[in-house]
Amino acid sequence: MDYRRAAFWQLLILTILLNIVSQAIHEAGHWAVYETLGLGPIWGFTGLVQIWGDPPLHPDEWIETISPDGERGWLRLTSAPSKTEDIIGLAAGPLASLLGVVFGLSLMRWNRNPVTKQIGLVLALIGSIIMSQYYLRGFSRLGGDEYFLAAHLGIPKYTIDIPFGLAFSVSLIAGLWALGDWRAILKWLSAILLRSVPAGLFLMKANDLVQSQINQGNPLFQPFLGFSFPVIVVNVIVLLLLWVWWKRASKMSYNSLKTAS
Repeated sequence: MDYRRAAFWQLLILTILLNIVSQAIHEAGHWAVYETLGLGPIWGFTGLVQIWGDPPLHPDEWIETISPDGERGWLRLTSAPSKTEDIIGLAAGPLASLLGVVFGLSLMRWNRNPVTKQIGLVLALIGSIIMSQYYLRGFSRLGGDEYFLAAHLGIPKYTIDIPFGLAFSVSLIAGLWALGDWRAILKWLSAILLRSVPAGLFLMKANDLVQSQINQGNPLFQPFLGFSFPVIVVNVIVLLLLWVWWKRASKMSYNSLKTAS
């Protein structure tokens, strides 16, 4: 079985699931640092739970902060990070995303199971597509990890955007190159782009819901291991679905090879 010959509908399903995994990898990078430092973070689907503009309903449960452009905000932490701690925490997300892409490419390159290869390549393409375009439009984008990181370090934001953008762009080229011909490239890109947009919108809307419910003190949205409980539930369900997919598809691949031989 050639992993590159995945059916279009298979790629659509994998893209939905792996978009959530890709985002979780990025956020897990941030979370691991703040959690290890004992800062008591509460993480949502797309970032640390935070409020900008209007103060939260219970300000004593939040840490007040000021953005580089003077905007007032509140972070859901038990204590404020030092400058060095914040630099490490901010950098951990993009680095985790890059490691996730490299991991996906490694699965595609060295794993012998064609289903695992498919999952690895879809994960790598999703991460590299999302992050490369994110950094390519960095000159017109305010906010984000790099915005605060550059302010802490006292350097222009493009000195962070350019190296990361190049790394993700090279990874994207490597992933597309592995597909071989233009028909396979077009099919894979079409499936990933068609499902990445709605998956991204879902994550943003879900994150807004998590932040508003935590602000209101909804007990169903309180943290478990540093993540808001619905975030844990969704990611566990996604991983279970991926495992079921892998088991079923691997069995079908084995049966087809057995029949052919």
